[in-house]
Amino acid sequence: MGWPLAPSIIVFIVPSIAAGLGVQQLPPMASVPAGDSITLSCTFHSRNQTGTQVTWARGFREAVVLDPAHPFYQGRLAQSQRDQQGQAEATVTLSELMERDSGLYHCYITYPRGEQGKGTGTSLTVLGRAVAEIPAGCKRALAPNLGASGQKPAGLRVSQEPRSLHATAGENMTLSCTFQNRNGSRAKIIWLRGSAEDLELDSNHPFYRGRLRVSRMDEHRQGKATLTLAELQERDSGLYQCCIELDRGETGMGGGTELGVMGRHQSATGVPMDPAVGAGSKLHPAQGQVSLI
Repeated sequence: MGWPLAPSIIVFIVPSIAAGLGVQQLPPMASVPAGDSITLSCTFHSRNQTGTQVTWARGFREAVVLDPAHPFYQGRLAQSQRDQQGQAEATVTLSELMERDSGLYHCYITYPRGEQGKGTGTSLTVLGRAVAEIPAGCKRALAPNLGASGQKPAGLRVSQEPRSLHATAGENMTLSCTFQNRNGSRAKIIWLRGSAEDLELDSNHPFYRGRLRVSRMDEHRQGKATLTLAELQERDSGLYQCCIELDRGETGMGGGTELGVMGRHQSATGVPMDPAVGAGSKLHPAQGQVSLI
């Protein structure tokens, strides 16, 4: 299916910044499991000046600005700034971490008269879920899927419906997988989301809590598995697949459902009416240090 072009991102061409402006950044490094959150902080002298700007960016020479309006960060990014008696603190909290959030993060301080300060940096490593938790027969790298059936040459036949689904934010959706379970064996059902990084849908995760409902064990014995996700959000968009593992060792994977969730102010084609990057995330360093791509 076709998807609209992503909004532009802002790239910060990192300038050479003089030391001595007293910017301290914590933590210097962190290792966090996927799905968790992290908060980075920078403290600096505000000089009792109003209009001091703080920008958070990821990368080294060409750092990408952390923009809460960009789809990758939408709903996952929270920033704060406070000033008390000339000492200021700026924080950024990144939630629902993914492995691709790993990288080097810096805060950049721009004073009203153009002076700049830079944090010492935080090296973030996001740890993926243990490979052993996903059955071998359901690892996409080892078991690519074709069509609506995730059947491997000698694996469990699994059919998944629908193959694609369009919904509007706030609605509910239900996915279903059917598989052969002639003996009524116990079945372990895992629902995965993603195309390259598999993320298991967990009803205890804050993002899904109260929104996720899965089928019962008696339905699994009949060869049926369903997933219902309520109160859809735009960031629920993605590829969903069921992984089935019977207690006798057979495994199989559904061919996947591509879910597209449109915002309440989007057209029926899914193209946003205004895809501009949100205001407030733009940088104001010296001229020529910012470019749009």
